[in-house]
Amino acid sequence: MKIPRRSSLQVLAAAVFAPLSFLPKLSLAQIVKLKATPQDVEGPYYPTTWNGEVDNDLTTLNGKKYTGGIPMTLRGRVRGDSGEILKDARVEIWQIDDVGEYRHPGFGGEKPAQRGFQGYGWMQTDDGGQYTFQTIKPIGYSGRPPHVHFKVIAPGYITLITEMYFAGENAEGSLYQRLFGGFSRERDLLSISPNRLSLGKAETLDAVFDIVLARL
Repeated sequence: MKIPRRSSLQVLAAAVFAPLSFLPKLSLAQIVKLKATPQDVEGPYYPTTWNGEVDNDLTTLNGKKYTGGIPMTLRGRVRGDSGEILKDARVEIWQIDDVGEYRHPGFGGEKPAQRGFQGYGWMQTDDGGQYTFQTIKPIGYSGRPPHVHFKVIAPGYITLITEMYFAGENAEGSLYQRLFGGFSRERDLLSISPNRLSLGKAETLDAVFDIVLARL
């Protein structure tokens, strides 16, 4: 008996693609890898201790409110490079105050804290992988542009040490720093443009810095 050509093609297609029906269904995020946030230098002023009043509000310390600088809400979401939300990732930040000092024994010591600036803080991401810090926009110093240091830790992922910069003011002040400072060559990927908000007569910033961690 002669089998019609169309039926033959249908049988052949079913034989070829039938094994694929047993494969797990993958989301687009699982198929297309996200680019991990670039690593950058840690710098010499990583906090020496995380004891005491250290939280996600760098503008309040021991009941004293820091009044210097431009207030900034710094927030974002932490994901893995397959797009998965990372809950309970530890997000640490540290930065300079509006006087130009780190809270570190090798720089300003406890003087920023005496002014009411915590200087560094940490928190864990929530169920949606989100983090939020209350801080100020840092100023530049010693030829370095304004930046916030980040360290992000999550089990099963490469620890991220990087810096967040501000678009339009993210260039190093000297050729030596640009060539030999060891900084990421992908600075544009680490630069953000905060939204400027008005709160009465005061200006505040809303900065979003999303983070992608690479799997180990």
